[in-house]
Amino acid sequence: MKPFLLTLFAIIVIAASASAQCPDAMGQWSTTDGTMIGGRASEAYCTPSMQYGGVPGNTQNAESWNGTTLGTQWRAWDMSIDDNGAVLIVDTVDPATGDGTQTYQTMYLNGQFWLDRDENWADGLADLTGDLTNFQVISTLTFIGGNVVGATSNITFGGSFNNCSVSNGCDISFAIANAVLIWNPDFNGSFPMHYPPLACDATLGEAYDIVSITIQIDCSVSVEVGESWGGVKSLFR
Repeated sequence: MKPFLLTLFAIIVIAASASAQCPDAMGQWSTTDGTMIGGRASEAYCTPSMQYGGVPGNTQNAESWNGTTLGTQWRAWDMSIDDNGAVLIVDTVDPATGDGTQTYQTMYLNGQFWLDRDENWADGLADLTGDLTNFQVISTLTFIGGNVVGATSNITFGGSFNNCSVSNGCDISFAIANAVLIWNPDFNGSFPMHYPPLACDATLGEAYDIVSITIQIDCSVSVEVGESWGGVKSLFR
């Protein structure tokens, strides 16, 4: 390779590395087509005087789970319930029997995310990181005899990427996940192994399996040549 091309190649690689945390592709990734894997989550009871679910300040951490290892593909952490706490929106529990369901809406604040660099949303050089801009959970609890025997959650969230130029404007524009309650303090035994650790040094909390997840990544303009490894490679074909 000529010296000029070597120099040009080095400059482009440096530029690519500097903005490598901007997504390398737009589109949708999902457990439905195998481009994402499911995960596991924990929700810590962070208020010592109120050790139960839905309390303001309770904090959630989530990580992908490939069957043996947590966090190999994606992570989200430090999402904390807002001051409203869990808001009851539907209640079908029969007061006489204690049987039925309750559905709650819970809004979370803050939170960060991480996506592995080796998936095709990235350039293979650097992981993608960012801040969650919204995180909402709609949970339905099933009661028998006044006791919770199961809970399922529908989760929607969005986020913005770190170190991605304003001109590209890349975001997780839409994401949805479904989770199933595996453990809380009312169940037998202790907090299960191989789930994300409880935040805020909590000793009590909840564990969930994330059985499906889909994310949509969009950018206001396509990632430009020189801002991604894909662009660099195309110059030398």
